[in-house]
Amino acid sequence: MPLAWAARLIERMQALYGAKFTQQWEGIAPARLAEVWAQEIADYTAEEIQRGLASCRGRTFPPTLPEFLGLCRPTLNPEAAYHEAVAGVAARASGAMGTWSHPGVYWAAVRIGHHDLLNMGWQAIRGRWEYALRDVMEQGRWEQIPAPTIALVAPGQNVATRDEAQAFLREIKKRTGHGLFPQVTDHRAWAQRLIDRAQKGESISPTVLQLAKNAVAAPSEANEA
Repeated sequence: MPLAWAARLIERMQALYGAKFTQQWEGIAPARLAEVWAQEIADYTAEEIQRGLASCRGRTFPPTLPEFLGLCRPTLNPEAAYHEAVAGVAARASGAMGTWSHPGVYWAAVRIGHHDLLNMGWQAIRGRWEYALRDVMEQGRWEQIPAPTIALVAPGQNVATRDEAQAFLREIKKRTGHGLFPQVTDHRAWAQRLIDRAQKGESISPTVLQLAKNAVAAPSEANEA
């Protein structure tokens, strides 16, 4: 961070605390003081500096330089951050943004993986979580939390609607080159074959299998016409 930035930060501190700040650094030349502050906050983002200044407004006495750095990058309680991450990940799975006290909590959650966060308890995941959170927070710079995307279908869950199943059926027909209404007795035989293969123990994607089941259960297009 340029010396000019550090000098402006010191001016803000003087405006907030007046003589208290000046007395705290008494005996240190202003130029040297700005140099020291510039060195210490060189890898801090503007957002972090603003966070530190905002925290100062609730303090009666000016913080020391180490205290100010701590206000810029507050130490997160790992367990509290874990529960925040679990709630945030669950919210994002439903399309909500989730509540995040710090971008680092989100990116630590990404590093762990949503599946493990939602399926492992605190004691089981504690070591991995603490390491991931500490490593992410030590980076000092974090990308913005992105908007949520549609969650992937979890194995065994049924999220396919009747319309989706029929749309999938039409797409399969197009790919086979037989047209939308092929002259066959059972135009959903492909779906039944997938179900039969799964029942015999063959590995079939849960999502594809569910779509096949929905296609078999859906009323035929001929009957609906």
